[in-house]
Amino acid sequence: MKMNRRSVLGLIGTIGIGTGAAFGSGAFSTVEATREVEVNVVGVDDDGNEDGSEIADNFTDVLVDASSDEVALRSSDGTLVTDPTTLFPTASDTLDANGSADIDENYVSLIANDVTVVFGYEDGSTDERLMPNSTYTYPTGFFTLVNNDDGSGQAFSVELESGGTFLTEIGGSNPYSEDVAADATSELSAKLETGDTGTESETLTITINEA
Repeated sequence: MKMNRRSVLGLIGTIGIGTGAAFGSGAFSTVEATREVEVNVVGVDDDGNEDGSEIADNFTDVLVDASSDEVALRSSDGTLVTDPTTLFPTASDTLDANGSADIDENYVSLIANDVTVVFGYEDGSTDERLMPNSTYTYPTGFFTLVNNDDGSGQAFSVELESGGTFLTEIGGSNPYSEDVAADATSELSAKLETGDTGTESETLTITINEA
């Protein structure tokens, strides 16, 4: 089914950036880590005005790969969701107007879902916290950008910029920007430096402009 997108303007979720693929170790510490990044998504039109409804109608999604065991998602009512396939997009959803975007259902939408994504969680029965003082490298596809081709052929410029405290690279740089063509997807890698504290947070700003 086609998603009913809420306005991108002012959409704020919380996303933790954490483990999954490979990591390089640092100095040992007994303090295990949880990392959370608040995601602020803003749409900007050709005139530089924040126009969330127009962007939401044309640019479909920014997704995060939530397939790793240590990744959990917390819904707005506080429920911990450990199965990302229950959140949009599911196997029956499409992300573009003509239904051709092939997106794994383990991805979670940062626009359609009001969720907190936590990496390095502990829920009483499972302890999946991150190692401190370590570098976690996430392969291409950790973030995926999807352009909804509504027939206009509109490309979008997308910029992702973190505070750089622990989410130090997105697609090999920080900030990262790219023009995403109509009916196209773009897959990005990420790097996380956990440091030596138990819990930290920072902001990831995603800005979407008409290219």
